[in-house]
Amino acid sequence: MTYFTDHSLAEPLSRRLARLFDTPFAERQRRLAARVAALRALDDGELAEMGLRRDQILAHVFGAR
Repeated sequence: MTYFTDHSLAEPLSRRLARLFDTPFAERQRRLAARVAALRALDDGELAEMGLRRDQILAHVFGAR
């Protein structure tokens, strides 16, 4: 007997609908939010190696000078 699994059905309907109406702006926002989350997950030593302090993460990601 063969079983097939469709992983697209495991994704919530709301997420599938949101992707249908996705815009480049929403995609950019998700990328930026993921970058901020990744940097916030680093410890202070790792941030220091990158030349950043925790209070500079948002300015770094969003390009503020």
